[in-house]
Amino acid sequence: MNLAKYTWQPAACPTCKDAEARFFPGDSDRADIVLCSRCPHHGHLPYYDPYELLKMLAPTQVLAMTADGLYVGTPVGPDGLTPPTLAIVDLAASNGLRPTWRTGSVRHTLVLSALEPRGAFGWVMVGARSGKILRAQLTHHDGAIATATGVKAVRDLIASLPPSPCPPPAANSLDSSRA
Repeated sequence: MNLAKYTWQPAACPTCKDAEARFFPGDSDRADIVLCSRCPHHGHLPYYDPYELLKMLAPTQVLAMTADGLYVGTPVGPDGLTPPTLAIVDLAASNGLRPTWRTGSVRHTLVLSALEPRGAFGWVMVGARSGKILRAQLTHHDGAIATATGVKAVRDLIASLPPSPCPPPAANSLDSSRA
């Protein structure tokens, strides 16, 4: 894995949602866990299984432990994208679709997938030379497939996604088992 092809940021705690939270390796008797630095301040148990955190990431994201804590690596997007394309990537991220790139020499694919098992998923095709959106396809939670061609149609398609019918995932499975 080439670490330079990722942008790195501290892993976010799904329970306390504290911006200052950092994950660190577990102590000597529980080396298979990571500990949240801020959960105890919010009245939560600090124990997390790294595999559970990994399941909350987009398929192409990776986890890496450093001396400063646990970090999430997201593949770097391609160069030369137009401002409308970047705006649609931001819109997809704000709708919870976890956009990740698969780059190519002719076209780039922006893969979209919601965190929930029955959330929307699909792709957006972008021209490698022009950086413009060509077309998109999204599959809704009910199985309906929607396609769009062109920037405006793709933006409208992503903006019109209904919220997922799934409840949010349990933030910390250890909280419920020790209550």
